[in-house]
Amino acid sequence: MPHGVHKSKRPSGHQQRKAKEAKIKSIKTLAGSMLQYVKRPEDGQGSSKDPACQSPLHEADSSDAFASMHSAEEQEVEMTESDAEVQEMEMAESEAEESSESDSSHSHYTGKEMSTIQEKDFQMLSDVSFWEMPVQDHVRVEIIKQGSASFQNKEGPFSVAKRQDAKATTKGHVRQLSKEWFYKVMPNGEKILRSWMVYSPVIENLYCFCCRLFAICTLDTTSKFVSGFQKWWKLSPKVHNHETSEEHLNCLEKWKTLAAGLRLHQTIDAGVITVMEIEKKKWRDILHRLLDITLFLAKQNLAFRSHKEDECSFNKGNFLEMVEMLSKYDSVLKEHLIRLKRSTSKLKVSVSYLSPQTQNEFIRVLANHMKEKIVMDIKSAKYFGIMFDSTPDISHTDQMSEVIRYVNIKNRKVEVKEAFLGFFPLKGKKASDLSLDILKKLESDGLDIMMCRAQGYDNAATMAGIHGGVQSIIREKNKKAIFNGCVDHSLNLCGQHSFAENASCVTFFGTLQSMFSFFAASTHRWDVLIHHTGVSVKRLSTTRWSAHHAAVKPVKEKFDLFVSAIEALCDTCENLDTRGAAECLLPAVCDFTFLCYLYFWGHVLQEVDVTQQYLQTKGLSLDKVVTKLESLRIFLFEERSHLVEHAIEQAHLKCKDHGISVERRARFKKRMAGEQARDAGGISLQDENKRAMLECIDRFHSELQIRLRAIMEVAAMFEAVQAKSLILETEEKLKVSIPKLTTFYDEISESELLSEIPRLRRHLKAAKINLEEVKDWSALQVLTFIAEWDFTESLPTLSLCLKIFLTICVSVASCERSFSKLKLIKNYLRSTMGQARLSDLAMLSVESELAKCIDFDEVVHNFAAVKARKAKF
Repeated sequence: MPHGVHKSKRPSGHQQRKAKEAKIKSIKTLAGSMLQYVKRPEDGQGSSKDPACQSPLHEADSSDAFASMHSAEEQEVEMTESDAEVQEMEMAESEAEESSESDSSHSHYTGKEMSTIQEKDFQMLSDVSFWEMPVQDHVRVEIIKQGSASFQNKEGPFSVAKRQDAKATTKGHVRQLSKEWFYKVMPNGEKILRSWMVYSPVIENLYCFCCRLFAICTLDTTSKFVSGFQKWWKLSPKVHNHETSEEHLNCLEKWKTLAAGLRLHQTIDAGVITVMEIEKKKWRDILHRLLDITLFLAKQNLAFRSHKEDECSFNKGNFLEMVEMLSKYDSVLKEHLIRLKRSTSKLKVSVSYLSPQTQNEFIRVLANHMKEKIVMDIKSAKYFGIMFDSTPDISHTDQMSEVIRYVNIKNRKVEVKEAFLGFFPLKGKKASDLSLDILKKLESDGLDIMMCRAQGYDNAATMAGIHGGVQSIIREKNKKAIFNGCVDHSLNLCGQHSFAENASCVTFFGTLQSMFSFFAASTHRWDVLIHHTGVSVKRLSTTRWSAHHAAVKPVKEKFDLFVSAIEALCDTCENLDTRGAAECLLPAVCDFTFLCYLYFWGHVLQEVDVTQQYLQTKGLSLDKVVTKLESLRIFLFEERSHLVEHAIEQAHLKCKDHGISVERRARFKKRMAGEQARDAGGISLQDENKRAMLECIDRFHSELQIRLRAIMEVAAMFEAVQAKSLILETEEKLKVSIPKLTTFYDEISESELLSEIPRLRRHLKAAKINLEEVKDWSALQVLTFIAEWDFTESLPTLSLCLKIFLTICVSVASCERSFSKLKLIKNYLRSTMGQARLSDLAMLSVESELAKCIDFDEVVHNFAAVKARKAKF
């Protein structure tokens, strides 16, 4: 062989690297191709320009583009970590590239070209004016399947045409199309729908459905109903002439014949269509199972992927491992995996839908589908309340949780819902930055801030400030967005202020925290605690609402056992650190003052915790909140002295049992002018503790009264629509209370509301409901009665008032619940998770009840239809 002549077909290393770079570049241009079948998260309006609800029209027009997507997905799944296998695959692909270059050259669309194809196809199925003449065969089939009814737009609105000829002065300058023209009136008066007549709101022209569908071009026909008709003053002769013309009747016959053939599967390509439907069903079944696995992992807050997912890995991640496990019992997945293994062994490209990118697309599809449903419900309710709260995640990003509160009336059932719409990162800490982020998020969700009727945040000054807080900035844009602070935070702040009222109370809670720190510092100490008491101690927290009650309760109930556990750790067999800490802790616990506060706060915090748990109820209304807080205030006021006396009495009994001294060395202070000897010194320890506990409970009562007053001011505005007023108030008193509501909300009519209240009383009597029972109803029960008995039509204004009242936010507990999901989803092993993926997974997890109702057919219909076109017949 002459020097320098090589007959080997193997490409050089440079050629292999160049081919590999070209394939990677092609894969990157097609990233996120699946998202074209769902609505973008930025658009919540569902406009006609959004390619979310596309039809099987894409089966032909986009089939070449999807060939590239399939190749990209398969390469992502089939690639292995072995360099030798990668090189072997590249060699095989480069050899096959020369022989199949002409077949694959048409399958490399850019992302922009694919987007153009999708938008054009969606427009064709949305308006008759977008049809390209002549209409392609596969497009014509999809349009006929959809039917002419979706293109008719017979309800209008219709355009107005101006007449420019000489007859305009006598017969009028303006003419307009009307709904009556879509019906043909028979001599006997019967009306028959002209199904061929369709109107384009985009071009504002009238078309013939069948003639435009089968026309070769707009220049070969004399009928204006193919190119577009707008001379409404000539409708009288032109419509009749067209529908009786031979050309129209021939096109009508073609239309009806093809439509009947499609219904009966008797078209020329019926066999091809049958095979295509089988292929479509296969892909739908595969995607149905993969989406179900995705939804399961998301609801359970489980990770999808592993660090290594090749064939040699023993753990390929939860998603792939679950697919393999289910394939043992499911024939569809088993067949799919067998096909993938065969194609891998032959180095052929095959579609898998198992790649990480496709998993992300599945998550996005499901989350967007749920979000569309929620936003649709919110818009149907019209008015809503907003709740926002933030917390840092594991990667130190401040995540803001968005929850929307609204009243949902469906099937005559009323439900106050608090829907979670995702997380978004904060860009600043100032009120102006936070309000801007909130407004942008609402706009991206498709929610109008002017329809907001309530705001709910925590009591931080940045959010709740009346002058420069977020709530004041939003109220500048919408004055009807009433702010009501979170009642759980308010009640927690009442406790925090009362805990810090005096030094002895601070010392008591400090001792409780020391007990937790002491036992939690060592596993041995914790074992001794569990052995003696059978319960654990809890740490204190200023933000966790029930933390103080959880810390006091076990010590109060099993004080003797806690003392024995501490004494056991004072034994000489323990190490020096343990013994020294136990000996310091024991006298602090076995103290008269500590016992007084233990029994005092044990009873107080028990009532507070019951109230806290009730206030965290989802969908709780403002009237119930006022009632519950007022009952707690009355308890603190009426039981004030009894709680203190009972605590001192219990402390005396416990000190007697353990031999604890209830006296101390007398400390005398300098006597000031006007002071009595008792005030200057000589006060007993019992009296000092009594005074301190009274100070704490009085501070709690005063703080609660102040915060309750602010809540009652909001509730007083809706006094006229409370059950007691609706049943018992006279007309004169109603005329005083109703203006409080109607002056603030201009959409509520004072006269109509005044007339509907007596009507409600008559409806209740007609339904044989005792009015004495009704006066104790909540606002939700009144609205439920109106909805169940279908009285909304006769009581529209009252129903509106009740819905606005129930929209008012009372707690941000729903935001706090989403934080629990955040900690489970974005943990230290998944700290690099992207923001979009985090928000989507959180929505699927938080709204798990709604996720159970997802119709997978709606999600995979278009996707499966496109895959069916990929089949080789």
